[in-house]
Amino acid sequence: MKLSDLEFQDTRLLVQKLCGIWLGDDKKYLVRTRLETVLKRNQLLSYSELIRQASVVSNNRLHDEIIEAITTKETSFNRDGHPFEAFRRKILPELIANRFVRQRTTGLPFGKLRLWSAAASTGQETYSLAMGVLDYIHSQPKSPVNEFVVSSENFSILGTDISAHALAIASKGVYHERDLERGLTIEQKRKYFLETHGNYSIHPQIKDLVDFRRMDLVKPFADASYFDLILCRNLLIYFDERTRKQVIARLIESLAPNGFLMLGAVESLPTLPDGIVQQQIGKTVVFRKK
Repeated sequence: MKLSDLEFQDTRLLVQKLCGIWLGDDKKYLVRTRLETVLKRNQLLSYSELIRQASVVSNNRLHDEIIEAITTKETSFNRDGHPFEAFRRKILPELIANRFVRQRTTGLPFGKLRLWSAAASTGQETYSLAMGVLDYIHSQPKSPVNEFVVSSENFSILGTDISAHALAIASKGVYHERDLERGLTIEQKRKYFLETHGNYSIHPQIKDLVDFRRMDLVKPFADASYFDLILCRNLLIYFDERTRKQVIARLIESLAPNGFLMLGAVESLPTLPDGIVQQQIGKTVVFRKK
């Protein structure tokens, strides 16, 4: 179905309004091919008609269909490798040690360390955090004289995404064998997945650590604050500069003191806000709140 230049301009403005994604001038073919199925499913005869229908504020079903068609859901377990190595080797032990120092000096309980995968897609990143936590817990000495012992009860891991379809997959926690072919260690496959009829289910000990919630990061965050680690990787590149700045400001506001923000490899903060320092951990750049 033909997509005129005017329809393309109106469509990308609509997409930006719905989910914050800004489609460049070179995305006309992508828009046409991805939204064509939405037109056919809703028996719409043109992109102009789609825009008119979607302009109705209460047309949530059509809004969701457009978001599902446009959003990219590329992800994998332990994606890119080194960010999760940084998490396991440096960030997680430091967060735990700082919490024990706070406990000793103030008398406050250890409480929960809160981790947030802010663009969770189909759940692999969120579950990778949970696997890293359990790997750390299992590696610790079990001696009663070791005061730096934590359990899974000391962690809360949240995964959020704008895509209801992606979150349904994440919540179910069932993956094809091809999803396990990259990023996971042999030990993680053995410990954290259960094979059922050729598919692989996340082990209950991992699922118990994780909650999923639908969230649009372009809008003000509800009940999302005081996180010790926030991952928002490979999402900001789809926003325009104004939206990026707004989302970054909200993410930083949601960090706890001494909390870490991790972005994608090609993403960065245009300027370091007051109270934020940049750190290099191996190949990984992280931003820390003082």
